[in-house]
Amino acid sequence: MSTPSKQGATGVYVRNHTNMDAALRADLAGLITKDVDIEEYVRHVYGVSTDDIEVIKVKEWKLNGLATYVKLLGSGAREEKLYAPFKAIMTHLFGILNGEERKIDVHHASLGKTALQSVGNVRKPDQLFFFGSHDDKSPITWPLAKAFVELAVTSSAQRIMSSASAIATINEDEQSIHALAVSAPDFMPSATIPTPSRGTKRRRSTDPTDRPKPPKLPKLNVLSKEEPQAAGYALELLASTCRRWATGMVITDTQVVLHYYDRMGAIFTKPFKFDEEPWKLALFALAVGRCDLVQAGFEPLIAPNVDAALSQPLGSLKGAVLNVPKETRNEGSVTQGGDSDGIKFVNNLGRGVYSHFQITGDPLYIYGGLTGRGSHVLPGDLIRMEDNGATDDQREEPTVPVNAKGSMVVKLSWPMEKRPFLEAQTIDTLANKIPWIKRHLPRIHCALTIRGKSMGLPRHLFHNMTTAHKLEQRYFTLLFTDRYKHLWDIKTLDDFQVAYVGIVECHYNVSRYGKMLHRDISENNLLWTRKEKEVVGVLNDWDLSTRVDVVGNSTNHRTGTGPFMALDLLGKEPPVHLYRHDLESLFYVLIWAAVHYDIGGKVPYSHTVDPALEKWNGDFEEARVAKLAFFSDAESVLEHLQPAFEPLREAWIEPLLDLFRKARANANLLARAKKGGQSSKQLARKPRKLPKYSDDESDEERIDGKEHPLPPPAPTAHSLAVNVDFETLGGYLTFENFMKALDGWEPSGVPKKYREYAERLLEEEPVTSTTPNSTANSPRC
Repeated sequence: MSTPSKQGATGVYVRNHTNMDAALRADLAGLITKDVDIEEYVRHVYGVSTDDIEVIKVKEWKLNGLATYVKLLGSGAREEKLYAPFKAIMTHLFGILNGEERKIDVHHASLGKTALQSVGNVRKPDQLFFFGSHDDKSPITWPLAKAFVELAVTSSAQRIMSSASAIATINEDEQSIHALAVSAPDFMPSATIPTPSRGTKRRRSTDPTDRPKPPKLPKLNVLSKEEPQAAGYALELLASTCRRWATGMVITDTQVVLHYYDRMGAIFTKPFKFDEEPWKLALFALAVGRCDLVQAGFEPLIAPNVDAALSQPLGSLKGAVLNVPKETRNEGSVTQGGDSDGIKFVNNLGRGVYSHFQITGDPLYIYGGLTGRGSHVLPGDLIRMEDNGATDDQREEPTVPVNAKGSMVVKLSWPMEKRPFLEAQTIDTLANKIPWIKRHLPRIHCALTIRGKSMGLPRHLFHNMTTAHKLEQRYFTLLFTDRYKHLWDIKTLDDFQVAYVGIVECHYNVSRYGKMLHRDISENNLLWTRKEKEVVGVLNDWDLSTRVDVVGNSTNHRTGTGPFMALDLLGKEPPVHLYRHDLESLFYVLIWAAVHYDIGGKVPYSHTVDPALEKWNGDFEEARVAKLAFFSDAESVLEHLQPAFEPLREAWIEPLLDLFRKARANANLLARAKKGGQSSKQLARKPRKLPKYSDDESDEERIDGKEHPLPPPAPTAHSLAVNVDFETLGGYLTFENFMKALDGWEPSGVPKKYREYAERLLEEEPVTSTTPNSTANSPRC
């Protein structure tokens, strides 16, 4: 199993459909279960009863419109010509089911070549199913859609040969077919986009397709030629309104495969031909026509307001509410990680205090991938219960006025079950364990996990698909914190420096005293706020953090975001993630900011990548080569600095550049040692210690009127296996040296009242997820 990594400043930038297809294939590699029985599929996904399935199976079905469809198919007609006859077939089936008082709630729309605005790339779905409330004048948008339809055809010559005899066997009244097609008008889309735009996606760092496949189980596979389009539609549905899963159908000529997608992967049914087994198409019509919002994958915790449940899809989340669920425990069932299924408050954070979260705006962040964490970040405010019985500690005064709007955020995400640390536990534990850096960590108001059957995922009913194939298991988390601003929103360079240094120091204290590594330093995770008129940097997004001493299973897993990942981690065989790798990421964030942020300007950040750093934003190999070129010739990048950052060229950037260049020289020596038989894995498994902080100033000398660290002498080639340590690349990449390169900025250090306690922390074992509140000796701020 791979640890997630992201390419691009917010994911993988996809510039054309070929790249998008490749990204989707990589995203789903080894995570697709195929050839599932359609009866099992509609029962588990759409909630169709066994009795209804039997009724559909025994009934004789005649598909009005099939003759026209097959005739067009056999004549070599283009794909678009089949939209109307297929819609006529489905309209007829929905009409029959409605006549049987089955309460069908569906509208079927053909879009043709119409492009829809989307979260990622602009897409052109062939057809979409909506709920019955969707009339002819309603907008066609992804948030309102129930399920997708992707229709494809084989080559004209191939179809003409295979269809010649089939056309003669079907006798039908063509006039009634035409009437059916006309009676089901297409909807008018509300938004069309003429040209593609860049989108974002996550790429998996490893391909687990070599997992053992038990016999007589549904197959694991990769996407076929037609399936990336469908996966792209599922991506848009999942991203549009925080859905838990998305469904649809892929038709090739008359062959149909039903699709299901969630953050763990995809499940496809066995293909069937609706001209040979029409009852299966009727079964799908019943399933998609009668399913409710929850069965269609919509987030059940979201409602239009506090007094109403979600009965129709929401075109926008702005103004909606997210209900804080009550804690439940299903003691009879245990998850893969050993925890009981159910809803649980993390460290009792917010337990019994809040009723719901009022969403005040559009999402601040939407995960760009199909599988993985799937994070959504929504702005809003937690609303307290009228009689919550909260303790005095839980009633802690907020850091913003009570009447402020959008003062908090909620992060919905799907971390892997096997990850040893919950993000909320990590933050809460570190805030209590290292009280002097508490203000540099996100302030948590409430945190929950939803596991196992309580997630309501159909996947848990497909037992053999999730356990026998050992697909990655995930659970659902809700994390409510204060809302912070990004570094590009800072108004002055002085304030930027204060926030940046505070984050660097927070990161070091967490590594040294909390014995945890962040492992995903990026521009989106470096935030700031004001406390008592003082700028305070905040290090966010701790869901990929791990202990500093982790080796073993994490050895070959790269984590991070492409433009900000350390060079070592961009290679084909990434080593253990080290403290110095995060330091390198902090340096890249500084370069990225200096090139892109117009501090104090009307548009501080356009989010358009500067050509000088465009390859940093490419795939892993492109980013690696571009960063190597940067260390060789930095001027081609530095000449693109924003005017506001020019003062930091000599004060910060060039000293840091010099520091990393010297470290890279040692890295090259280590590479030569590796060729001599000693691998980076072996080097990484040597006993490791973080650089120890010292107040001794004797290691400095004045060069050109400035204070610079005096590095140890460079090792010779014959002794490099002994003298060049992989941990700091010869003593260069340490917190102390990094800080000294920042124009002599002095770290705040440990406050006097905590120094004795901090020394004790150095002797403790690393924090663990099993004892998140082991803070008996930890003084509180």
